[in-house]
Amino acid sequence: MGDPNRRTILITGASGGIGKQTALALAEQGHVVIMHGRNPGKTRQAREWVVERSGNHDVHAHVADLSLMSEVSRFAAEMRSRYDRLDVLVNNAGGQFGGDREVTEEGHERTFAINTLQPFLLTSLLLPLLERSPSARIVTVSSESYRQAGLPMLDDIELEHHYTMVRAYAFSKLYVWWLMRRFDARLKASGITNVTVNTVEPGAALTALQRDSLTKTPFMLPLLILWLPFMRTARHGARTSVLMAASPTVEGVSGEFWGNRRPKRIDTKWVSEEGERRIWDYCEQACESYLHDGSVTAD
Repeated sequence: MGDPNRRTILITGASGGIGKQTALALAEQGHVVIMHGRNPGKTRQAREWVVERSGNHDVHAHVADLSLMSEVSRFAAEMRSRYDRLDVLVNNAGGQFGGDREVTEEGHERTFAINTLQPFLLTSLLLPLLERSPSARIVTVSSESYRQAGLPMLDDIELEHHYTMVRAYAFSKLYVWWLMRRFDARLKASGITNVTVNTVEPGAALTALQRDSLTKTPFMLPLLILWLPFMRTARHGARTSVLMAASPTVEGVSGEFWGNRRPKRIDTKWVSEEGERRIWDYCEQACESYLHDGSVTAD
């Protein structure tokens, strides 16, 4: 008999930073760890690094550019073909870009594509695998930055007319939290009780994402210098993701936002049923050609 506490865990954005540290911590616990990355060489090296340090050889590497919804769809199909079930999905992959608005080849603002659209579509497409688990968990990384840009601009969701780096990142992290709240509500309404959905924030952890985005934006460099003494390591930033992915102490917990390994109280001004509905509908329409019949996205 296998270990009933041993989980199969997919972590996106695991080739560096918080995702890599999340993979290491979970591999050290003895779980089957599936590491996703965008760069083949970097992802392979990250997998070897985790195996060497954890002593766990049941660690797997897969590659996809999740800023493209066509790649998200292909990656999800690869997961369904390779694995019989999934016990945990950690939506960790994310991006923060420079001062100029960038658009993917599919026409989406890049920050919104990787931080909001991608976890919406990947979660939708992997739900069948998660539902096969006796107790599955969806853990999605957001950020305290959701409060930094003011109230969202729902008439310009991809910031075609109001783009700034700070605004794009903050809104994308607010929107993904809204989406996860809606996933939780829809699963409960559908009577699906074996899948929990929670959002986490890692705190002020210094990773390549922050360094790259800030150094590409000269006016942000003084802020980076000021923040450095308060930044924690990526391993510290991974702690809440690790807790929510595998700890028995949070079994059955769902629909919450956690940080520093405890539930966070969110000011009600950031909660909007209308906003949630509009973001969900927008993502559903944007991903329509990739969504499968019978997913939780269907009304």
